[in-house]
Order: sequence, then structure tokens, then C-alpha cells
Amino acid sequence: MYLVVDDHPLARKGLEQIIHMYCPEEEVLEAGTVREAVSRMDEAAVSVAFIDIRLGAESGFDVLKWVKESRRDVRTIFITSSSRESDFFRAREMGVDAYILKDAFVDEIMFGLRAVQRGKKFYSAALVEKLNQAAEEDRKLEELTEREIEVLRLMSRGCSNAEIGDLLFISLGTVKKHVSSILGKLGFKSRVEAVLFAGKCDSLSELSV
Repeated sequence: MYLVVDDHPLARKGLEQIIHMYCPEEEVLEAGTVREAVSRMDEAAVSVAFIDIRLGAESGFDVLKWVKESRRDVRTIFITSSSRESDFFRAREMGVDAYILKDAFVDEIMFGLRAVQRGKKFYSAALVEKLNQAAEEDRKLEELTEREIEVLRLMSRGCSNAEIGDLLFISLGTVKKHVSSILGKLGFKSRVEAVLFAGKCDSLSELSV
């Protein structure tokens, strides 16, 4: 028996239809809130729960926490639109069995389900690719000094060399040396490439100047 936990009725029905395409005889229960999800699992022998992270004002993490703390034999699959690293790492640390993005193809959703049923972990390919890209970006940033990161961040904001110099209280010549060093370390030929790279770095946007 499966359980679909989502605060949007259409999303629940859509996932239920996908499940029935591959498992026509399987009963699928629905829940729109944390309370309803807990109630369904208390009343029925649910083997797999598909859980959205965002349940209106509530969180799918609370459902996952209840499953783990109650030691229920329920496989948990987060199916969500959130590709945030913090959500994924939190879910993985809490022991979620699969993390699938809502825009995944139907085949990927069912592949994830089968993997979970075999006791395996499964994470969306698009999410893994994004995390690998983020790791590569972080590795490149580690090559830069703190001052170079400050300069790169200001470059990404559209600041000219003169403006960067004024904001950081350094000479124009020093700014140019930092820009040249940044391009060399990151392997870029132009300022535009560095700015585009900086715009993709989530960790860079969190750093303070």
C-alpha cells in the first residue's frame, strides 16, 4: 500500500495515476497535511510514502521525522520541486530513501520506486548533476584568496574596476592585478566568463564583502 503526501489535490492524483500505470493493483492513499499522513500510516500498512517537502505551512520533514522516530517499516520518497542543497542534505541525513524532483520523467520516478523497494537509495540524476557542478565550483573558489573572492563578488554585481577599488579601498592597479589573477586561477580568458561563473555560484552569493 502506498501513500501520497502533497497539499495539492491535483499533484496527488497525478502521482497516483503514475503509480497505477505500473502497479494497477496497488492501493494508494492520500494525505494533504502532516496530521493526515500520520493518521493514514497509523490506520493502514503503508509500505512506501511519497512525500512533498512543502505542505503549505507545514513541512514534509515532519512526516519523515515521525516515520523514523516511530520506527515504521515505511520506505520514504521525497518527490519535490526543491533542488536546494540544504533540503537534500537534510533529507539524506534523516534517512530518506529517495529524493526525486517533480519535473523528473515518469520512468525515473518508477525506477526510483523500484530501487527503494529493493532497499537501495535513489537520487534524481538532475539533482546529482547540480550537486557535482556545485562541488566543482566550490573547488575552483578554493583556489582564490579572500581578497580575490571579494573582487569577484563585486565583479558579478557589475562593478567596474574603479568602483571595486573605491569599495575595497585599493588602487586601480591592484584591482587589475586581482582580476588578472582570478582569470588565471579559474581558467577564463575574459571578465565576462568570470562574471557568468560567479552568477552560478550559490556559495559565492553567501559570502560577505
